[in-house]
Amino acid sequence: MTIYVIAHKMFDYDLPKGYQPLLVGAEFNANQRGYQVDNTGENISSQNKEFNELTGLYWMWKNTSDEYIGLSHYRRYFSPHSFGRRIGGRNAMYLWLLLVGKTRPATEKELQGMLSQHEWVVAYPEDDAKGKETLKEQYVRGHYEVDLKHTREAIEKLYPEYLSAFDRTMDGPAVMAPYNMFYTRRQQMDRYCQWLFDILFEVQKHTDMTNYDTYQRRLYGFLAERLLNVYLNYHQEFKVKYLTVFNTGDLTRRAVIRHLTNRLGITDKN
Repeated sequence: MTIYVIAHKMFDYDLPKGYQPLLVGAEFNANQRGYQVDNTGENISSQNKEFNELTGLYWMWKNTSDEYIGLSHYRRYFSPHSFGRRIGGRNAMYLWLLLVGKTRPATEKELQGMLSQHEWVVAYPEDDAKGKETLKEQYVRGHYEVDLKHTREAIEKLYPEYLSAFDRTMDGPAVMAPYNMFYTRRQQMDRYCQWLFDILFEVQKHTDMTNYDTYQRRLYGFLAERLLNVYLNYHQEFKVKYLTVFNTGDLTRRAVIRHLTNRLGITDKN
């Protein structure tokens, strides 16, 4: 088992057994600590500014053989604690941190135990729009609508059986499992990656980024977040375990209070 921790720079965080830092964009990012890199073997490392963490995912797909495999981020990890839907995953975790004072990444044993009853472990879906917009509207608010058009056309061309799941997902509430984070079995990841990169490379053929700024050039990472949800929406036969994700920069008491007050609509005057 390996959880590959995507990083574009060196970081300091004690990782549990089974977690391996993976430097993405290694074609141009300095590797000062001997991290695993995404520019060996078959890779798309040079396209990291457009594909973000997906250059790491592509490397994982083409160059590893772990039976159990996952993707995390150097600042984001799955919490092992189960938080009820009534409060909401992220809100509940902030309350947990306020009361208990700490959390940690899910361990190798905990994650493997989850896969004994589930096909996928992904991030707990969040509804930041609070039901006021669709996933398509949320995307268009921050990105270019033409990219969704190209994505739909790619699915229609390559995987038409997924088209209704794409429409259903994009026209539904703006709720999705974010960050392209997951934990699953090798066979599951291989199937997903074949589907995902077939679609993204087809979209790439029709995309002109001439006028895209640095943020918008991260297009394929943004699309992949939505496509993971399309994939899981289509495969209703999969049992999916949702885990809350914590950010290592949000673990101080002050940060927790700030997040809770913001989400509850209370002004933090401290």
